[in-house]
Amino acid sequence: MRNKLKAICITHIGFRNKNEDNYLFNGSYTNSQTTQNVKIIETDLSSKKFQFNFFAVADGMGGHNAGEVASRVCVEALALIEKKSQTLSSISEVVRLVQSSIVSINEKICALGRNNKDLNGMGTTLVLFITFGDKYAVLNIGDSRAYYFDGHSLTQITKDHTEGQRMLDLGLLSRKELANFPAKKNLSRYIGYDKEGFILQADVYYPEITEGVVLLCSDGITDSMSDERISGILSSHENIEVAGKILIEEAVAKPDADNATAILISIRR
Repeated sequence: MRNKLKAICITHIGFRNKNEDNYLFNGSYTNSQTTQNVKIIETDLSSKKFQFNFFAVADGMGGHNAGEVASRVCVEALALIEKKSQTLSSISEVVRLVQSSIVSINEKICALGRNNKDLNGMGTTLVLFITFGDKYAVLNIGDSRAYYFDGHSLTQITKDHTEGQRMLDLGLLSRKELANFPAKKNLSRYIGYDKEGFILQADVYYPEITEGVVLLCSDGITDSMSDERISGILSSHENIEVAGKILIEEAVAKPDADNATAILISIRR
């Protein structure tokens, strides 16, 4: 069974001097350095030549050299993997292909950093949503997130790879205490992690989705607004173009706003 998809992608530079976010949007990728870049598609998967469709957000790591290069390298590679995946027959096969490719992407980014001092230390997060008919997979590295809104409630699909999340998992901090924890945003896993013998892999989720909206976003969104606010926007605006623009507008409203990128995918039977 092939569900109908409508998708929108919006990215904004915020108040930074460059946009380190990149995205893969159903076959194409971009490295937008402009203030705002909006792309909208609507498609019925029953008429698509691709049986597997990729949507991804890659957030170049702030505070590191050339984060936008790392995120661009990542989405460029994923665009090629998306084309290669079309010869496969199941979503689990595609996930295995992506996982093996993540090792190669990580090695490429690390090598670029070792060979060019201007790129040394660069890295990127990744959240990837794969569709195959009415089956779905999400892969995640870092703290970009995937959510599912079923029309009533918002569920976070992914779990952040941060020191703050680790402290929550161990029960060493409460969510209230986490707000004042200095290292809460330190990444424990990211693409560009250069350690001998380390094999990078993404966490994989197979969410049960009937109808609703999947949101992929960089932390420029989630650091600026609560899950409750995100849910409120999606509840109030069935049109995902309107909802996406409001998410971005609110995320970049503060003078210190980070780059913010959101992909919203509406899924209907």
